[in-house]
Amino acid sequence: MNPKEPSLLTRNFALLFFAHLFFGFAFWPYVLLPVFLQGLGSNLTQVGIIMGLASISGMFIRPWTGKALDQIGRKKCLLTGGIIFLITHMVYLSIDEIGWILYIVRLLHGLSMGILFATFFTFAADMIPESRRTEGIALFGIGGHLSGALAVPLGEYIIQFGGYSDLFKVCAGFTLLSTGLCYFLKEPENNHEKPEVNLGHFFKTAFKTQNRVPLAVTACFALGLISYMVFLKPYAHSKGLIVTSFFLAYSLSAVFIRLIGRKWPDQFGLKQVLYPALFSLSTGITLLALWPSPIGLLLSGILCGIGHGFIFPILSVLLINRAPSNERGGRMALFTLFFDVGIFIGSPLWGFIANHYGYQLMFLLSAASVLTSVGIFVFLDQPHHSLPTMKVSPEYRSR
Repeated sequence: MNPKEPSLLTRNFALLFFAHLFFGFAFWPYVLLPVFLQGLGSNLTQVGIIMGLASISGMFIRPWTGKALDQIGRKKCLLTGGIIFLITHMVYLSIDEIGWILYIVRLLHGLSMGILFATFFTFAADMIPESRRTEGIALFGIGGHLSGALAVPLGEYIIQFGGYSDLFKVCAGFTLLSTGLCYFLKEPENNHEKPEVNLGHFFKTAFKTQNRVPLAVTACFALGLISYMVFLKPYAHSKGLIVTSFFLAYSLSAVFIRLIGRKWPDQFGLKQVLYPALFSLSTGITLLALWPSPIGLLLSGILCGIGHGFIFPILSVLLINRAPSNERGGRMALFTLFFDVGIFIGSPLWGFIANHYGYQLMFLLSAASVLTSVGIFVFLDQPHHSLPTMKVSPEYRSR
């Protein structure tokens, strides 16, 4: 490392990294939930609707999360989200039928995710030096992918020997551990004037010229991602396959690409790395439709993981770089809001298509939605027309 470069590895960064890691151990096993729902009598359309319910409360809470992040602080938001997520696991334990309790717990699930995802990455952006922001966000996100590599096979093992009730209890334990670590975080210093935040300002920001395309592509990214996050498990189950190889390859390839390529977006440009990543994700999803086999799942996981490994940090940094530094919380809330929009649309849509026309068509259309986002960026992104007055980080200024 260049001795002149500011350090990424601080006490606060380490605490936040491991809090995010343990949060991932509580989050990732829920990709196995659709089979639990099918066991309660849901068809694929109903599975999509139930899984998509979480995005409703997630979308509702985003504007308030952005305000809370910029007004009351990051640490309080993490603690609040952690407590709600802990309660969520406990409520899942009481579910034995498709009914109103299930709908409530899915809304609680989305509420906690809406708070935690935005807060974790805003907190990380605060403590990462501006000149290394893309690299730092990529490294921080390794915690989420590393937990995915381990939590999904762990979840399948727990379900096999103890059932879903044991899974919910273990997830509660990891949430408690994550929230406990958050308690010891030091709130970042804020030398900037707190912005006046209201709903009108929040949504007006989304329609600014420099923000429209990154947010639209974020929704397309989520639209593609949710197809395998929700429906890969029942799809593999119908083919007599297990999903462990996919998620293991997915998470480890995302970790690997972030370790070896964490400087590439800063060196070559954010968009120059984003486009191949979107192609990689689209190709990986296409393989799910065309090659339903153990090797096909493995290769698909690698390609999807490489794509996700770059797409998430690049899109978030694009938005952060196009905002004044005192509006990071609001921008990350917007980013995760549009992520939830993609999930909200995708879960019931893909469930309906899979239920009536088959999994293969569903995955092909999902891949097409990701590929479409490349054209959106190439032809419609015009960030230079109305950039806010601010200090812009080097990787954005050079383009």
